[in-house]
Amino acid sequence: MMLNDLKERMKAGETVYGIFINSGSTIACEIAGLCGFDFMMIDSEHGPTDVLLNRDLITAAEYRNCPPLVRVSNASYDLILRTLDVGAHGVMVPQVNTKEKAEAIAYAAHYYPEGLRGVASTRSSDYGFCSPFPKYFEMANKRNLAIAQCENVAGVPYLDDICSVEGIDVIFVGPYDLSSSMGQPGQVGYASIKEVVDKVLEATRKHGKIAGIFTKDAEEAKMYSDMGFRFIIVGTDIGCMVSGVKSIVNSLK
Repeated sequence: MMLNDLKERMKAGETVYGIFINSGSTIACEIAGLCGFDFMMIDSEHGPTDVLLNRDLITAAEYRNCPPLVRVSNASYDLILRTLDVGAHGVMVPQVNTKEKAEAIAYAAHYYPEGLRGVASTRSSDYGFCSPFPKYFEMANKRNLAIAQCENVAGVPYLDDICSVEGIDVIFVGPYDLSSSMGQPGQVGYASIKEVVDKVLEATRKHGKIAGIFTKDAEEAKMYSDMGFRFIIVGTDIGCMVSGVKSIVNSLK
């Protein structure tokens, strides 16, 4: 079982940076790890991958010593269980707008006594070689991240309640969906979503949680880090490829 120190680093005040893997490519996972990202987020909400393919992406990420997390498409117990069983170091769930949904995520993502995640000798426990089981349960609960997305104004009035849920580690702002729910799709700059961003920072500080956000580039990422965000995703693998190829083509004209 590969361990990571993401939680400890964030709690100590360090910002960790990652990238979305939207392509479903194991090569992209290896490259992201080799480039030095602190983690990668395999995107199974907007990306093409399922649990079986995610197992290969997770393996590629771990091979390059980069903690792999997975954004699942929904908060179902079964999906969270199977995603963690193939070795994800945590899950991110979209559209968490109620305390009840946050509680369901925490319940599914943790072994007893912090939740009631199902038990089996799967990849996450090194197929049973990670023993004794009680020690593995403790290690998994300590390592794995449970991340709730704040990306809809419908959930903003319940931020305080969501942040109070034991077992939720990160509240992650999704600027694009958030801007759409605010009636201003695509207006994702801080000035446009300031009210929600500030409320997330306030609620996470109050309850001892980590604030996270998606950013389009390094400059924006550093700005949000200075504000107090400690879990930041900077772009996507596909976006990096597009911008890189366009830059080369434009330089030839």
